Amino acid sequence: MISIFSEHITPRLTYVLDFCFGHKGFDYKVISSVADWSKIKTKRINYSHLSIPCDYLIKPHELLFEDNIREDLQLRLQNNELQLDGTEDEFALIFWMLTRYEEFLPHERDQHDRYKCSNSALFKLGVHRKPMADILVKKIWNKIELDYSIIERRFECVPSFDIDVAWAYKHRKFTRMIGAGMTNGKLRERLLVLTGKQQDPYDTYSYITEIATKVNRIICFALLGDWAKYDKNIHWKNEAYQSLLRGLNSAGGMGIHPSYDTYKDGEKLEMEIARLEQIVGHEIVKSRQHFLRLQIPQTYELLIEHGVQRDFTMGYAEEVGFRAGTTFPFFFFNLKTNKVTKLLVFPFAYMDGVLKDQLKLNPESAKVLVKELIDEVKNVGGVLMCIWHNSSINDLGEWQGWKSVLDYNISLVEKNETSFYDDDFLI
Repeated sequence: MISIFSEHITPRLTYVLDFCFGHKGFDYKVISSVADWSKIKTKRINYSHLSIPCDYLIKPHELLFEDNIREDLQLRLQNNELQLDGTEDEFALIFWMLTRYEEFLPHERDQHDRYKCSNSALFKLGVHRKPMADILVKKIWNKIELDYSIIERRFECVPSFDIDVAWAYKHRKFTRMIGAGMTNGKLRERLLVLTGKQQDPYDTYSYITEIATKVNRIICFALLGDWAKYDKNIHWKNEAYQSLLRGLNSAGGMGIHPSYDTYKDGEKLEMEIARLEQIVGHEIVKSRQHFLRLQIPQTYELLIEHGVQRDFTMGYAEEVGFRAGTTFPFFFFNLKTNKVTKLLVFPFAYMDGVLKDQLKLNPESAKVLVKELIDEVKNVGGVLMCIWHNSSINDLGEWQGWKSVLDYNISLVEKNETSFYDDDFLI
């Protein structure tokens, strides 16, 4: 048990304390009476400007005692320590990062209407590749002499796979099949696949199921939207596609990959979730937005409205690192309502296309960066979540050599019997 003194007990403060202690298996209580405080025998954090006995003093910024959204907050880095408006209030800093506070403010969007990494204060300070919120939590535990090694031992890796296009050539309508073959110059390859003389280049599912045996869990996300400019998967009623999804569902977890426009279209989202539920025969509660299109809080509000309990979109489409400053799952706190929600957000550290197309790395240099990210996550005991696609691990064409990057990633991790996840945090 740990005790925290605060003159004010607010939803924001409770949210941060849950993340720092409660969700990591350590009980806490908040005390607002000085008289009661004097009787406390447990570890003590003084979160006030009062002069009272404690094991660690955190002088509070006003952020956790407010219920509004301000545009004047300034994040700085001073002597390698994060500061909010010149204060080193760890609780306020953690709250600011987890809530994606800056995404509630006016900001520039990219060509796909996504928040740009270059907008982020963590990126501007050069610390977006470090889980700064988790580092602060570890600092607090060390200051009050709690054994953080218990958390470090819970590190695990969860590879995830987006099934944007299940097969390059197989199981497609004849008109699209011929048209694509004529335009992309791969008609011969297409014919070899269709006549059974060559494997479809996107059919990497035996490798994906092999990965599932080497780690605690994997997750696959299936695109089931109608055909459109950015949604080009196999038709959801295709029997082979349905069989594939049921197989992947048995091999690991299965979530919906809501199509390009669903990030602000609840009707499409509801329809696509229903399609996947019909295919796999159970409720779908996991989701990752196609193209990582996420608008906070609107997209999360839609997901909650339509029964999604776990979202895996939190990360960047143009950079690696930790968008919310953490490697741990955390509940979404809606600053508009000033309330915590039941939506559990699972951030990812890197995506295959970012390594190759945005950062312009080759497989060997990508391995160096992947190891750096793994080391960062291991240091705080979090979850290394990464995004791959069935089409990027075939060792062919533009992706030749990239399967070795995922192999290398898996070689650096192993199944963990002390997983972070309990009944409340199951993927």
